Amino acid sequence: MISVHERSTITFTSTGLAVLDREIIDPVVAEELNGGFTLRFNYPADGSAAQYLVLENIVATPAPGIQSRQGFRITEVTTNLDGLLEITAHHVFYDLAANLIADTYVVNKTVVDALKQLLDAANSKHGFTASSSDTSTRASARIVREPLAAAILDAKADNSFVSRWGGELSFDNWHIHHAPRRGGNHGVVIRDRKNLTGYESALDYTTVVTRILPVGYDGLVLPELYVDSPRINDYLTPRIKVIRYGSVKAIKDAEKPREDELPLTQAYEKLRQLAKAEFATRHVDQPHCAYKISFVDLASTKEYEGFRDLETVALGDTVTVRHDDLNVALTARVIAYDYDPLVEEYLSIELGNVAAKFTDITHTINTARAEAAQAGVLAGVALASADGKNTNHYGATQPAQAQLGDIWFKEDGEQTEIWIYKSTDTGQPGWVGLATDLNHAQVSAELSKTRAEVSQVKQAAEQAQAKAGEAQKLINHAASQAVEAKGQADAAVAKATSAENSAATLWQMVNATNSQVSSQLTMLSDDINLRVKNGEIIAQINISPETVLIDGKRVHITGQTTIDNGIIGSAMIANAAITNAKIGAVDAAKITTGTLAAGRIAAGSITSDKLTISNGFIQTAMIADGAITNAKIGFLDAAKITTGYLNAARIRAGSISADKLAANAIQVGLAGWDQSIRIDPDRIEWFESQTRQGSLSGRGMQFWYGSRFIGEMTRGSKAGNPDVQGIGMSLGQGGDYVAWSYQNQQDGNFSSCLTLDPKGKFYGTPGIHLGVDLRTRGHKFYTSGDRFVSLQDVSLTDRGTHPGWVGQTGLSKIVFHTYDVMVVTNGSFYNMSRVIDRLNDLMNRVNKLLDLFNRGWVTRIERKGSDITWGYFSSTGYNRMSTNLT
Repeated sequence: MISVHERSTITFTSTGLAVLDREIIDPVVAEELNGGFTLRFNYPADGSAAQYLVLENIVATPAPGIQSRQGFRITEVTTNLDGLLEITAHHVFYDLAANLIADTYVVNKTVVDALKQLLDAANSKHGFTASSSDTSTRASARIVREPLAAAILDAKADNSFVSRWGGELSFDNWHIHHAPRRGGNHGVVIRDRKNLTGYESALDYTTVVTRILPVGYDGLVLPELYVDSPRINDYLTPRIKVIRYGSVKAIKDAEKPREDELPLTQAYEKLRQLAKAEFATRHVDQPHCAYKISFVDLASTKEYEGFRDLETVALGDTVTVRHDDLNVALTARVIAYDYDPLVEEYLSIELGNVAAKFTDITHTINTARAEAAQAGVLAGVALASADGKNTNHYGATQPAQAQLGDIWFKEDGEQTEIWIYKSTDTGQPGWVGLATDLNHAQVSAELSKTRAEVSQVKQAAEQAQAKAGEAQKLINHAASQAVEAKGQADAAVAKATSAENSAATLWQMVNATNSQVSSQLTMLSDDINLRVKNGEIIAQINISPETVLIDGKRVHITGQTTIDNGIIGSAMIANAAITNAKIGAVDAAKITTGTLAAGRIAAGSITSDKLTISNGFIQTAMIADGAITNAKIGFLDAAKITTGYLNAARIRAGSISADKLAANAIQVGLAGWDQSIRIDPDRIEWFESQTRQGSLSGRGMQFWYGSRFIGEMTRGSKAGNPDVQGIGMSLGQGGDYVAWSYQNQQDGNFSSCLTLDPKGKFYGTPGIHLGVDLRTRGHKFYTSGDRFVSLQDVSLTDRGTHPGWVGQTGLSKIVFHTYDVMVVTNGSFYNMSRVIDRLNDLMNRVNKLLDLFNRGWVTRIERKGSDITWGYFSSTGYNRMSTNLT
């Protein structure tokens, strides 16, 4: 997928502003080893995404050998007559071309540390990082007012990263990776094909060298003169070249050795090693080879099968090319490719060394100009000597007398060297070499070669200038500042305290006994006397005390009859003869036998003050069902309730106090569990089956796991001061950890924000572990002495705002810059990276002095003419200072 993104985008995992696949035309990703990395394509000017194809926006596209899509920043947009947008974009690494390094001095650092220092020294912020597989190479370089990309990648500059540390770079968006050698040899072999469409082969034997004459400083040569290549017999005659290694110096004066001079045998060996390296690493004993393979053209040929393995190679890989007609097999590297990111296939690759690029030509022109300038100096010297004011000296012996400007043509065997007498770096006059290690024949050959090269350079320059109008101009665009990653959202640390509160229905089993109320109503056994009062009978029958027997059937009493008291006995009244109508009033005292039927007693006629009931006389059968109401019960002994249950609604809230409940008196079973919750007067406990899980009491809440007591949340006090009260969360001996956690989603897992792990069982190491960012909001961290430091954002002049530790006065701070640690003391800040660099440099300088001191303290200096002698003590014995600042 090829997509276009906003210019500030730093990751390309989404589709961005638009996907270009459907309308993009001829996209090509081109990359050169340690060189350009570009994307070019056409797009309809009226296409759906044309509005987004503007300068500085980024196009993300696949690139060979890199897993993630790469970002290419648009640097040129041209609309042609066909209504197409012609887009040129450079890899985001070239953002660094517009970022400047003002001044930085990298001193004896490894590859990674050197890259990091260069990136940190940039004037503008960026998001680039670096890594390397080379951990041993160390070098130094001073970079002054250079674009950051050039300081890293410009191989033509003597003090650039690739010049000093060597190796090759690869890019993965905002990451730079260094390796001593990019790619590898995976055994890919192809055979040279002649006259094959889509395949070009070129061999140049003029560059082959099989015999080297190495020359050191001051004309130092080997006793055997030459170092031969293992391939010297592959060619008809040896191909000889003089190569000068001016850094190899032999000791001239054994009593006054210089620091960079070597004993003669070691200097010889150094020359041999350097010459052999020309064959082993630079392969100067092999023809210059170049191959261009176009997969588009090859695909239509029958020989294409022999090149299929090239579809899997990557930039920097080594390929073996067999030349059957020459009976040689040459190794060549993949140094450039064109790639179609839409179908993810190579269009073409280049192997070996390609023809000189425009930058190489300009470099050659500059070199030729420098050589011409040197020749001009020599000519000037010759003219100065010819005017009679200066003297030309000849011979192998150094002239005894000389004046400034004199020329000495020093003879050294077949060679003649040119020296001039002038002021040296020490301020004293001396002989300085102008041209050495060249005999007259070699000078003539070199001059002829230089003239030919200058002619070729001029011709190439003219051709390049003619094509300059057609070439697309290169735009150095301003580097976009990398968007600093926004910090993760604030995560609050939740202090969760949950306890399972179990409520249960209270059931009380009350043994109730139905009291059988059986009491008898006993009537008095006294006679009930019936009498007739005076005035109630109209007439009296006077009778004698003797008994008068009157047959009842013979007695007919009419009118008013008076009967004396006691005259009418019970026998005189027939059974059931006295009806209700005959009774005017009945004295209850006269009812002495029998019982009154319930039906003969009017409802409500017997009041409570007329009844005396013996104990136990009223029985259950005498009381109707539901006849005794709440108002009739004065007192009820609970011991008499022996059956049934009291309804919960009949128990008044708060009427049962804790002292009325026995242990385990109230038990509740939930969902068929046996004794899940137990409520005692002083605690509530819950169980799983018969295993206790937790307890809630005045002490707090406790937890168990089987027989293990895990811990508790309880009220506590400070040891030795019970008045200091609080809530404590305590971990028991049987517990492993305490955690404050949060659930990231419904029904999701719980993630720990803060964990106490005293035994190291949770995280593997004991301690308090954070699971989220800790944000202090500028609050203080106190020491035991009531002193404090604070974590705060600190603003540094022209350096932005960064987090730091701040002292009590605010004048002393340690600030963590994006790449450096800043120390603020008394209100002024210092970059510790720069301090360490300066300290390291100071140590190196002190070591130089120590080396000089260890050669002896000078005690006297004497001068006799041009000779200077001095005396000195023996070595001081001082040791070099360590420059290891880690």
